Amino acid sequence: PRTDGRQQRELHMNASFPTSLMGAAALAGLALTSGQAMAAEGGTSAYLMGSRDSFSGIVPAPGNYFGLDLVTFSGDITGVSINGLPIRSTVDLDVNLAKLSMTHVFDSIVWGGTPAINVNIPILDAGINFDPLAPPALVGSNIEDSTSGIGDITVTPFVGWHRGNLHYSAALSVFVPVGKYDTASVDLSPPVGVDALSNGKNIWTFQPVLSVTHFDPQVGWEVSASASFLFSTRNKATDYQTAPAFTLESAVMKHWKNGFAAGVSGYLYHQLTDDSGTGAENTRKALGADSLRAQAYALGPIVTFSSRIFEVPLNLKAKHYKEFGVKRRFESDIFWCNATMSF
Repeated sequence: PRTDGRQQRELHMNASFPTSLMGAAALAGLALTSGQAMAAEGGTSAYLMGSRDSFSGIVPAPGNYFGLDLVTFSGDITGVSINGLPIRSTVDLDVNLAKLSMTHVFDSIVWGGTPAINVNIPILDAGINFDPLAPPALVGSNIEDSTSGIGDITVTPFVGWHRGNLHYSAALSVFVPVGKYDTASVDLSPPVGVDALSNGKNIWTFQPVLSVTHFDPQVGWEVSASASFLFSTRNKATDYQTAPAFTLESAVMKHWKNGFAAGVSGYLYHQLTDDSGTGAENTRKALGADSLRAQAYALGPIVTFSSRIFEVPLNLKAKHYKEFGVKRRFESDIFWCNATMSF
């Protein structure tokens, strides 16, 4: 007999694996912003790649889910425009990010699936340093700049469906530019310095996402994938239009009945066209670049553990991404920890 989305979800939750394995699924496929403002202007996009991994296609039972992500990543790029300032030399970037995530899964059925909404609030601490090649007043100086505070928040409504061991969801992440933003400035009076970093990107970004998970609780194997597009508005302060991009994220995991799971996750990022606007054109000229189209690939291990504390489901996650094949973006090492609880 046919079962509706709620009945199928309950059947899945009563499978032989611990229900806490599903406790973090509401957060597993949701967006995260890095808070950093060539490709995507500033060498990063509004969306922090690698946010969607294990169980990305699953929307769990109705309830409230709270998550904390701690992310640290460092990268470098040769030639970049940050908040309107073209930098021809190699720039090193270090970011420490804490993200508070809140998800509410509704006890209702929409379009035959389970509706939910997620809000992400990032708090960041970031710094850059570089040795300028121009102008002459800055040559020979080691320039450093830093910023900290609340970045751009993300709101994601989504709906999930279940068909036996197959789970899939559709979402729309909206990146809201609430983080403090200023165009870059250069101070040539001693001591010379640059004020380039901002907490936000000064643009709206929209990300439609389709996520799929196949999980067999009898054998413990899981395959998850998320495909999305990133569409950004023009940065009016710099007249820079970041081109649309396609992203693909995936994870292959082996789950054990003691709550542990391990596997591999990765992603790819490709801009579909070149950036435009006078800001992008000035960047191309300043850097001597033919194109600002970006791409990136990453791969790394992921480990999770699901349990209960005082009868409250708890999920812990640790992962590492090593990027390669990067063009016109910061090429980064990313270390990521997550804790999720449901009530």
